[in-house]
Amino acid sequence: MALEVYLVRHGKTVFNTTGRLQGWSDSPLTAEGKAVAENLGKALNGNIRFDAAFCSVSPRAYQTAQLILQHQGQNDLLLQVVEEVREYCFGGFEGERVKNLHSLIAQERGYPDAAAWLEAYRHADRHLLAESVSRLDTLGLAENESQFIGRLKKGMAAIAEHSPAEGRVLLVSHGMSITGILKSIDPQSTLYQSVPNASVSRLQYDNGAWRILSVGEQYGK
Repeated sequence: MALEVYLVRHGKTVFNTTGRLQGWSDSPLTAEGKAVAENLGKALNGNIRFDAAFCSVSPRAYQTAQLILQHQGQNDLLLQVVEEVREYCFGGFEGERVKNLHSLIAQERGYPDAAAWLEAYRHADRHLLAESVSRLDTLGLAENESQFIGRLKKGMAAIAEHSPAEGRVLLVSHGMSITGILKSIDPQSTLYQSVPNASVSRLQYDNGAWRILSVGEQYGK
């Protein structure tokens, strides 16, 4: 048996609901966000036991992981924080409305509207959003593609190193981060779009290599 990672996106937050960019900023889980995390834990209870648990440094990921473990029956399992799997850094665009950013990028890249830009971005063979935001950020803090994917790979390597060689581990991360992780393993595995809140993407790690088992499964619905 190889190592299996249950890669979960955090529950829905206030910023998710109001359409604002979160990135390295944070906003609290909504009642719905807490409920889906609890339901995921209940759905796993009795079926899955984790040998280790990890989450990003962001409070929304930490709280989601706590709720999953609490309702899955492993509230006493040590929850380890891995900073490298936090969300993409939007720099000076943190907290901006999502639609405003996409409109700005569409204009800057010469697309007729945000919908046309998003269609091109979803199906691109590279992270055009990260490249666009890093170029437009006047603070110079937003990550480019190589910086973003590079730290995600570093985080996944740390998780593999601090996990048992066999068994199951929980990892709670973020929408863009999960997409970045999946595409770094298999570029054809998903489009450039976030999986649903509290969904599970299962990964396998064996002999130094990652493999995707499933993408964006929703438990307890």
